[in-house]
This record gives sequence, structure tokens and C-alpha cells, in this order.
Amino acid sequence: MNKSLFLTALFLSPMAFAAPSIGLAPVKHLYVPQGFDSNDTVEVVVTGHFPNPCYSRNTVMVDVVEDRIKVEVTALTSDEKKACPDMAVPFKEVVSVGNLQGGDYQITVNETLEDKLTIAEASSNSVDDHLYAAIDNLEKVGPDQYMLRGWRYSPCIELEKVEVISNGKDTLSILPIMKQVSNFCPMKFIPVSFPVKLDLSVLKSKEPLIYVRTMDGKSFNTILDFGAVK
Repeated sequence: MNKSLFLTALFLSPMAFAAPSIGLAPVKHLYVPQGFDSNDTVEVVVTGHFPNPCYSRNTVMVDVVEDRIKVEVTALTSDEKKACPDMAVPFKEVVSVGNLQGGDYQITVNETLEDKLTIAEASSNSVDDHLYAAIDNLEKVGPDQYMLRGWRYSPCIELEKVEVISNGKDTLSILPIMKQVSNFCPMKFIPVSFPVKLDLSVLKSKEPLIYVRTMDGKSFNTILDFGAVK
């Protein structure tokens, strides 16, 4: 075999490249918002730091068995001895646990982080007890004063109230609850801004999570650092 052809085939062969390794992501903190009931899509938020930029997020697996929830967050990294700066790379993973029956659950992430999750019984058979605004930004406008910014999809819905629920440790859940004011609901994207007061003194964390419920069972999440939005 021609030497140049052999070298070319070796270079193109999959065996010539080191396959990425898959392992558990180095998780640091588990945030468990309150305010879910049995007709909600339940979410938790996991944060951590990769040791260098050669890591990347891979998959999230959720296994619910009776009252125990096991979450596995994995990451990809390369075995190649290439140059990677020695620097922490933060990551934030919003984990959808899915629909759960009312009750108390024990949740574990990567076998290292644990917390309790409480789900209330729903008051109706609807997909969700409330409509929510589509929030995509949180802006600090004064001491303990913030502005929720986003959209509503029709002029037939308006803000009813904004509820704030603390888990007593590290998370404030914000529920921008909307109400229908007309039977005529044409689709029209309308920007909205809702003021909200956040009393961070009820929490024990220096990096609390602000968890905002939005449309379609989703959420907008941001972590505050000494009062400044990151």
C-alpha cells in the first residue's frame, strides 16, 4: 500500500481521533423553587463550574420512583492533551422533572446534592390553575425593587397579580398571574412591564435564584449576586 495513502487513511479513520469522555458534571448547588402543584410541570435548577472550557454539557436524565427523584447531569470532555486554560466555567441547568402527584419528595442530583420538594394538590383539573405572562427579563430599578419585562400574546389578557413565594433558603418564585378580560382574543404581541418587590432578607443565600413562571410550563431564571443581576 502506498505510504501516503496509508497515512491519509489513518488520519481519516475514526480511531485516529480521541472520542470525548462522558462523566457526571461537577454540580455545585441545587435550587428547589416552591409553588408547584400536581398539574404543573415541575422544574429545579442546578448550577456548577466546569474546570476548563474543554468541558461541555451533555445530557440530563430524570428518574422518579415513588417519592424519590434521581437527577443525573452529565458532561463531555476530551482526553486529548490539548491546551485548555485553567479557568472555571459556570453553567446553569434548568431541569424539568415533569408532572408529579401531590406530596413530599426527596430529590438527589449526581449523588451529591440533596433537597426536599413539596408538591401541593391542584385545585382544578386544568393543565394549569393560572395563565402567566411570557417574562424574559428581570431588571433592578431600586432597593428591593425590580421590573419584570416580557410579553402578553393577546389584549384579552391582563395582569391580575404578582405572587412571590420563598422557599426560605435560596429561591424566590415569582408568579405573574394573568386573567382573561374579553372573549375576543386575537394574537397580538404586546410588551409588558410589571413592578415587583423582592425581600431578599428572607433568604439565607448570597446567590439566590429568582424563578419566574412563564407561558407553556416554562420559566425564566436568573441568579442574583449581592443584589446585582448576573
